[in-house]
Amino acid sequence: MGLLDSLTATSLDEDYAHVSERRAASGGEPAKGRPGRVALVALAVFGVLVATAAVQTSRNAEQSASARESLIKQVNDRKESLALRRALVGDLRREVAALRTGDLEATRQGRELQDRLLRLGVVTGLGVTHGPGIQVVVDDAPGKPSVREQVQAPDLQKLVNGLWQVGAEAISINGQRLTTLSSIRDAGEAITVNYVSLRPPYVVRAIGDPRSMGAALLDTAGGQAWVTLQSTFGLQFDIDIKDDMVLPPAKPVSLRSAALPAKPVNPEKRR
Repeated sequence: MGLLDSLTATSLDEDYAHVSERRAASGGEPAKGRPGRVALVALAVFGVLVATAAVQTSRNAEQSASARESLIKQVNDRKESLALRRALVGDLRREVAALRTGDLEATRQGRELQDRLLRLGVVTGLGVTHGPGIQVVVDDAPGKPSVREQVQAPDLQKLVNGLWQVGAEAISINGQRLTTLSSIRDAGEAITVNYVSLRPPYVVRAIGDPRSMGAALLDTAGGQAWVTLQSTFGLQFDIDIKDDMVLPPAKPVSLRSAALPAKPVNPEKRR
């Protein structure tokens, strides 16, 4: 056998022989004791860690439950306080309105001022308005298979513009009173009026002369547009005469900024 083959074949024999001799000298059993003690210590430490984690988790759960109950109690208390304050505000408003009405009715000038305030409330939309007029109910086509068969915000805008054009004094859509600051726009699958989402059918009430408003509406651009929508896409469009309707006031909206429109340039000055 060559030297290289001999070294490769017997390189571990001496080590195995040395270990075998040490085992035979010690009685044939491996050393014991220290590895067992280390394992017991490791298990004890692990048990202590598990117990500590369990106690900490239990404490955290108790603290979370206590904090949750405290927050719920605070929310309920705040709700009750808010409801009481809102009720107080409503009572004070009614008291102020009664005092103002009594003071205005005490003199002739006061009664004239009260009549003027009522007229302004009708024009601005900030007062309750009642009287005769027409009610226009519009709705999507039956089944509404596509967007073209559904009422859109521009459709309501055209209808409202037509009602103003034929002399409507006050208009509401599904109970939302229209003012100079009102907006009618699409918002996803709904139409918003005064930032309130509305769903069909849309009930448009207009106070005015019921004898002429209905027929005159069909002659306006908005009325003609709705006649086309009804005949072409199947949208529902019904007009009824009402002897008396009550339109609620609009919620006050603060006007934060305004600007004059740009003045048109005089063509003569350009030359």
